[in-house]
Amino acid sequence: MTVQTIADFTASDLKQSGPILDAAVRGVVRIRRRGEAFLLLREAQFDRLVAEAADPRPKTLADLLVDYDAAEVKGRLSGWLSDTQAGNEAL
Repeated sequence: MTVQTIADFTASDLKQSGPILDAAVRGVVRIRRRGEAFLLLREAQFDRLVAEAADPRPKTLADLLVDYDAAEVKGRLSGWLSDTQAGNEAL
C-alpha cells in the first residue's frame, strides 16, 4: 500500500513546524532525513488506517477476486445449473 502525501519536507524544515503542522491538518506529510522517510499524520487518520487494515472484507474488486478459481466455482454449481425448472423461476 502506498500512502498519498500532500507535502514533502526535510528534517531541517522542522525548525519551523507551523507550515508542516498546517499541511498535516490537510493530509499526510512526508519528512525526509538522511535517506529515510517519515510520515506525519493526524491521530484520527492513523486510527482510520488501522481500522481499515483490520477489516477483513475486500476493499477492491482485485481483493474480492484473490484466489478465485472459475473452474472450481463452475464445478460446485454444475448440479444447480443442470437442474430443470420447478416453477416460474428465471435467471
